[in-house]
Amino acid sequence: MTPPTPAGGTASQTIAHSGNSPGQIPGNPPGDLPVHSAPPRHLVWALGLTEVLSWGTLFFCFTVFLGPMGRDLGYSRPFLTGGFSLGLLVWALCSFQVGRLLDRVPARHVMGIGSLLAAAGLLLWAWTPSPAVFLLMWIPLGLAMASTLYDPAFVVLRQAYGDGYQKPILNLTLIAGFSSTVFVPLGQWLAVHLGWRPTLVAFAALNLLVCAPLHFRLRYALHPTYASVQPAAPLAGAASPGIARLTLRQPVFWAVALAFTAVSTIASLLGAHLIPMLTEKGLPLGEQLAVAALIGPAQVVGRMMMMRIPVRHPVSLALPVYAVMSLGLAAFALGQGAWLMAAAVIFGCANGVNTMLRAMAMPELISRQHYATLNGLMMTPVLLMQAAAPFLGALLWRAAGGYWLMLWTMAGLAVAAFVAFAFALHRRGLLGSAPATAA
Repeated sequence: MTPPTPAGGTASQTIAHSGNSPGQIPGNPPGDLPVHSAPPRHLVWALGLTEVLSWGTLFFCFTVFLGPMGRDLGYSRPFLTGGFSLGLLVWALCSFQVGRLLDRVPARHVMGIGSLLAAAGLLLWAWTPSPAVFLLMWIPLGLAMASTLYDPAFVVLRQAYGDGYQKPILNLTLIAGFSSTVFVPLGQWLAVHLGWRPTLVAFAALNLLVCAPLHFRLRYALHPTYASVQPAAPLAGAASPGIARLTLRQPVFWAVALAFTAVSTIASLLGAHLIPMLTEKGLPLGEQLAVAALIGPAQVVGRMMMMRIPVRHPVSLALPVYAVMSLGLAAFALGQGAWLMAAAVIFGCANGVNTMLRAMAMPELISRQHYATLNGLMMTPVLLMQAAAPFLGALLWRAAGGYWLMLWTMAGLAVAAFVAFAFALHRRGLLGSAPATAA
């Protein structure tokens, strides 16, 4: 699928084409096999397993350990959550640099070292002799997040499958979508029966003994359709700050980044404040847990539905997705009882598709060159707002005396994402693109 060329020419044309012929290996590419080699059959499954383990141990289980850590260590909840926010901040600040690195060296080195950092950080977390160590350990954990969670895996599949990257990325997110479903109850059970420190040691072992070997063994060829659009000197090109400056001049880039930043803010607000918000609405504890449990599987359902919708340009699905997300968030703001469960399903489906859109937006709307570098550039504001959103939600709650203002703010952010992505699609001539004909 070749993205349309903007009328009159824009900066995207400057960075979207090169003189290499298909099959040519430009310079020293970040793959390990000849360009014409087919991707290994196990590649998606290996990445899927490592994503489940990495997301589960580095991200989703933090909430499980909050109570036990507070009791054992005597640290306040704001201090503990502040450490987690520090890790997310490190992730955000490293995103662009990790992307540049992935355009220069094999991804197996980046992701393998990321798993080693994850194991080291989790062991420090289990040890935690002082508040200073608790804060410092989030530096390696944040680096591990940046080099293992989703975006590096998306880079691998983009490099290995070229323009056919969409289905492998969909399959990867279908597998990884069950991470919270598996690890939140598993972490809870282990913390109750073993304690939170032994549980973290076990999680460190998973990263050291499972994720790291699988990541270090990731060997694949650059797909010809990926290699053919890379510049003649990828080492110099990927490292050049001119690539970032050129991209930052494109209004479409800012529109796409705004859309994903808005949706990331929504997801982070909801993730941090869902249970107290449902408590404020008077929902019983059992139903609160049911609402929270529905979001993860609904994300998988949304991705499966996306796979079955025939459209010529899948990124054009952003508009109905963000419209549906707005309705789901309005249902959270206005609903009670069973309506809150429906709202969780609607939001979960839309947010699941948004992950896919995030993986596709850069090559389809901005540039097919330097996918890792430019994707890291786009993710920097997304991840910064993801880190800041829980605190901002608390400020909105305090200012309004309840969660109603935060809920309507989230609905407004979904509308902003709709408008921003509509602008990007319009600039690329994809607004209202016709459905694909059956093959």
